[in-house]
Amino acid sequence: MATARRRADIYGTPTNDRSGSEAAEGGYGENGDCATLALPLTVRQARQEDLTTLEWYGLHTPHREIIAGAFRLQERGDGAMLLADANGFPVGQICIDFLRKRPSGRATLWALRVFQPFRGLGIGARLLRAAERVVIQRGVPYAELGVDRDNAGVLPFYERLGYQHCGRERGQFLYHTPEGRLVRVAIDQWLLHKRLSKDNDATGTASNTTSRMNLATD
Repeated sequence: MATARRRADIYGTPTNDRSGSEAAEGGYGENGDCATLALPLTVRQARQEDLTTLEWYGLHTPHREIIAGAFRLQERGDGAMLLADANGFPVGQICIDFLRKRPSGRATLWALRVFQPFRGLGIGARLLRAAERVVIQRGVPYAELGVDRDNAGVLPFYERLGYQHCGRERGQFLYHTPEGRLVRVAIDQWLLHKRLSKDNDATGTASNTTSRMNLATD
Protein backbone atom coordinates (compact mmCIF):
# COMPACT_ATOMS: atom_id res chain seq x y z
CA MET A 1 0.00 0.00 0.00
CA ALA A 2 1.05 3.56 -0.28
CA THR A 3 2.42 3.81 3.25
CA ALA A 4 5.03 1.18 2.61
CA ARG A 5 5.69 2.30 -0.96
CA ARG A 6 6.90 5.62 0.37
CA ARG A 7 8.81 3.97 3.13
CA ALA A 8 10.40 1.20 1.17
CA ASP A 9 8.88 0.85 -2.32
CA ILE A 10 6.62 -1.94 -1.08
CA TYR A 11 3.23 -1.53 -2.67
CA GLY A 12 0.36 -3.11 -4.55
CA THR A 13 -2.66 -1.65 -6.29
CA PRO A 14 -5.33 -4.33 -6.66
CA THR A 15 -8.54 -3.71 -8.58
CA ASN A 16 -11.28 -6.13 -9.61
CA ASP A 17 -11.97 -9.24 -7.52
CA ARG A 18 -12.31 -12.28 -9.80
CA SER A 19 -11.56 -14.96 -7.22
CA GLY A 20 -13.96 -17.84 -6.80
CA SER A 21 -14.64 -18.81 -10.42
CA GLU A 22 -14.14 -22.32 -11.70
CA ALA A 23 -11.36 -23.19 -14.14
CA ALA A 24 -12.31 -23.23 -17.81
CA GLU A 25 -10.42 -24.51 -20.81
CA GLY A 26 -9.62 -22.00 -23.53
CA GLY A 27 -9.12 -22.44 -27.26
CA TYR A 28 -6.35 -21.67 -29.69
CA GLY A 29 -5.98 -17.94 -30.20
CA GLU A 30 -3.62 -15.69 -32.09
CA ASN A 31 -1.07 -16.08 -29.32
CA GLY A 32 -1.26 -19.86 -29.11
CA ASP A 33 -2.89 -22.31 -26.73
CA CYS A 34 -4.80 -20.38 -24.05
CA ALA A 35 -6.27 -21.73 -20.82
CA THR A 36 -7.43 -20.53 -17.43
CA LEU A 37 -5.64 -21.90 -14.38
CA ALA A 38 -7.50 -22.03 -11.06
CA LEU A 39 -5.16 -21.84 -8.06
CA PRO A 40 -6.14 -22.05 -4.39
CA LEU A 41 -5.39 -18.80 -2.57
CA THR A 42 -4.88 -18.98 1.19
CA VAL A 43 -4.56 -15.95 3.46
CA ARG A 44 -2.42 -16.95 6.43
CA GLN A 45 0.11 -15.61 8.90
CA ALA A 46 3.73 -15.40 7.80
CA ARG A 47 6.22 -17.98 9.03
CA GLN A 48 9.98 -17.72 9.45
CA GLU A 49 10.59 -19.70 6.27
CA ASP A 50 8.58 -17.17 4.24
CA LEU A 51 10.95 -14.27 4.82
CA THR A 52 13.42 -15.06 2.05
CA THR A 53 10.65 -15.75 -0.47
CA LEU A 54 9.04 -12.40 0.38
CA GLU A 55 12.03 -10.72 -1.24
CA TRP A 56 10.40 -11.77 -4.53
CA TYR A 57 13.49 -12.88 -6.46
CA GLY A 58 15.52 -9.83 -5.44
CA LEU A 59 12.85 -7.18 -5.99
CA HIS A 60 12.62 -6.49 -2.25
CA THR A 61 16.03 -7.73 -1.14
CA PRO A 62 17.04 -4.15 -0.20
CA HIS A 63 14.09 -4.21 2.24
CA ARG A 64 15.18 -7.37 4.06
CA GLU A 65 15.51 -5.45 7.34
CA ILE A 66 11.94 -4.12 7.02
CA ILE A 67 10.51 -7.57 6.29
CA ALA A 68 12.37 -9.09 9.24
CA GLY A 69 11.23 -6.26 11.51
CA ALA A 70 7.58 -6.83 10.61
CA PHE A 71 7.97 -10.52 11.43
CA ARG A 72 9.59 -9.76 14.80
CA LEU A 73 6.65 -7.49 15.62
CA GLN A 74 4.33 -10.43 14.96
CA GLU A 75 6.45 -12.76 17.07
CA ARG A 76 6.22 -10.34 20.03
CA GLY A 77 2.45 -10.15 19.69
CA ASP A 78 2.54 -6.47 18.73
CA GLY A 79 1.73 -7.00 15.06
CA ALA A 80 0.64 -9.40 12.36
CA MET A 81 2.01 -10.26 8.94
CA LEU A 82 -0.57 -11.81 6.60
CA LEU A 83 0.29 -13.47 3.30
CA ALA A 84 -1.74 -14.42 0.25
CA ASP A 85 -0.33 -17.87 -0.52
CA ALA A 86 -0.88 -19.26 -4.03
CA ASN A 87 0.47 -22.77 -4.51
CA GLY A 88 3.05 -22.24 -1.78
CA PHE A 89 4.28 -18.83 -2.99
CA PRO A 90 3.43 -15.57 -1.15
CA VAL A 91 1.90 -13.49 -3.95
CA GLY A 92 0.78 -10.74 -1.59
CA GLN A 93 1.20 -9.41 1.92
CA ILE A 94 -0.09 -6.89 4.43
CA CYS A 95 1.34 -5.97 7.82
CA ILE A 96 -0.37 -4.71 10.97
CA ASP A 97 1.28 -2.68 13.72
CA PHE A 98 -0.68 -2.70 16.98
CA LEU A 99 2.02 -0.87 18.93
CA ARG A 100 2.63 2.42 17.13
CA LYS A 101 -0.79 4.02 17.77
CA ARG A 102 -2.10 1.84 20.57
CA PRO A 103 -2.84 4.81 22.90
CA SER A 104 -5.27 6.26 20.33
CA GLY A 105 -7.07 2.95 19.75
CA ARG A 106 -5.73 2.47 16.24
CA ALA A 107 -3.95 -0.33 14.40
CA THR A 108 -1.68 0.72 11.54
CA LEU A 109 -2.02 -1.26 8.30
CA TRP A 110 1.03 -1.06 6.07
CA ALA A 111 3.07 -2.82 3.37
CA LEU A 112 0.08 -3.97 1.33
CA ARG A 113 1.65 -5.33 -1.85
CA VAL A 114 0.79 -7.86 -4.54
CA PHE A 115 3.29 -9.55 -6.85
CA GLN A 116 2.99 -7.99 -10.32
CA PRO A 117 1.57 -10.99 -12.29
CA PHE A 118 -1.19 -11.39 -9.68
CA ARG A 119 -2.49 -7.82 -9.61
CA GLY A 120 -6.01 -7.03 -10.70
CA LEU A 121 -7.42 -10.24 -9.20
CA GLY A 122 -8.79 -8.80 -5.97
CA ILE A 123 -5.96 -10.12 -3.81
CA GLY A 124 -5.21 -6.74 -2.27
CA ALA A 125 -8.83 -6.32 -1.19
CA ARG A 126 -8.86 -9.82 0.32
CA LEU A 127 -5.72 -9.07 2.29
CA LEU A 128 -7.12 -5.78 3.54
CA ARG A 129 -10.34 -7.43 4.70
CA ALA A 130 -8.36 -10.20 6.40
CA ALA A 131 -6.26 -7.60 8.21
CA GLU A 132 -9.42 -5.83 9.37
CA ARG A 133 -10.70 -9.09 10.84
CA VAL A 134 -7.49 -9.48 12.82
CA VAL A 135 -7.83 -5.92 14.12
CA ILE A 136 -11.44 -6.60 15.14
CA GLN A 137 -10.40 -9.79 16.94
CA ARG A 138 -7.86 -7.76 18.93
CA GLY A 139 -10.60 -5.36 20.01
CA VAL A 140 -9.04 -2.31 18.34
CA PRO A 141 -11.74 0.09 17.10
CA TYR A 142 -9.92 1.73 14.18
CA ALA A 143 -7.72 0.63 11.30
CA GLU A 144 -5.48 3.37 9.91
CA LEU A 145 -3.24 3.51 6.85
CA GLY A 146 -1.23 6.05 4.89
CA VAL A 147 -1.35 6.99 1.22
CA ASP A 148 1.53 8.93 -0.30
CA ARG A 149 0.46 12.32 -1.59
CA ASP A 150 2.15 11.52 -4.90
CA ASN A 151 0.17 8.28 -5.21
CA ALA A 152 -3.37 9.67 -5.17
CA GLY A 153 -4.50 7.14 -7.77
CA VAL A 154 -4.95 4.49 -5.09
CA LEU A 155 -7.30 6.61 -2.97
CA PRO A 156 -10.51 5.36 -4.69
CA PHE A 157 -9.52 1.77 -3.87
CA TYR A 158 -9.43 2.50 -0.14
CA GLU A 159 -12.46 4.78 -0.24
CA ARG A 160 -14.54 2.02 -1.84
CA LEU A 161 -13.59 -0.18 1.10
CA GLY A 162 -14.84 2.38 3.61
CA TYR A 163 -11.70 4.38 4.48
CA GLN A 164 -12.00 8.10 5.16
CA HIS A 165 -9.44 10.90 5.32
CA CYS A 166 -8.42 11.72 8.88
CA GLY A 167 -5.22 13.74 8.63
CA ARG A 168 -1.74 14.08 7.20
CA GLU A 169 1.63 12.74 8.28
CA ARG A 170 5.13 13.93 7.46
CA GLY A 171 8.41 12.55 8.63
CA GLN A 172 11.31 10.31 7.71
CA PHE A 173 11.79 6.57 7.60
CA LEU A 174 15.21 4.90 7.91
CA TYR A 175 16.34 1.40 7.03
CA HIS A 176 19.56 -0.43 6.19
CA THR A 177 20.16 -2.49 3.06
CA PRO A 178 21.79 -5.94 3.41
CA GLU A 179 25.08 -4.25 2.43
CA GLY A 180 24.78 -1.90 5.39
CA ARG A 181 23.84 1.25 3.49
CA LEU A 182 21.54 3.59 5.41
CA VAL A 183 18.54 4.72 3.36
CA ARG A 184 16.50 7.77 4.36
CA VAL A 185 13.02 8.08 2.85
CA ALA A 186 10.87 11.17 3.26
CA ILE A 187 7.24 10.56 4.25
CA ASP A 188 4.40 12.82 3.14
CA GLN A 189 1.07 11.02 3.40
CA TRP A 190 -2.63 11.39 3.71
CA LEU A 191 -3.93 9.35 6.64
CA LEU A 192 -7.09 7.32 6.18
CA HIS A 193 -9.01 5.40 8.81
CA LYS A 194 -12.00 3.12 9.15
CA ARG A 195 -14.04 2.36 12.23
CA LEU A 196 -14.36 -1.40 12.56
CA SER A 197 -16.99 -3.51 14.25
CA LYS A 198 -17.99 -7.15 14.27
CA ASP A 199 -20.70 -6.21 11.76
CA ASN A 200 -17.87 -5.55 9.26
CA ASP A 201 -16.34 -8.96 9.93
CA ALA A 202 -16.71 -11.35 6.99
CA THR A 203 -17.11 -15.09 7.30
CA GLY A 204 -13.87 -17.03 7.63
CA THR A 205 -10.73 -17.11 9.73
CA ALA A 206 -8.51 -14.10 9.19
CA SER A 207 -5.25 -15.99 9.40
CA ASN A 208 -6.20 -18.94 7.21
CA THR A 209 -8.86 -18.20 4.60
CA THR A 210 -8.81 -20.20 1.36
CA SER A 211 -10.47 -19.27 -1.92
CA ARG A 212 -9.88 -19.96 -5.59
CA MET A 213 -8.11 -17.62 -8.00
CA ASN A 214 -8.21 -17.78 -11.78
CA LEU A 215 -5.28 -16.88 -14.03
CA ALA A 216 -5.54 -16.72 -17.80
CA THR A 217 -2.41 -18.10 -19.45
CA ASP A 218 -1.09 -18.27 -22.99
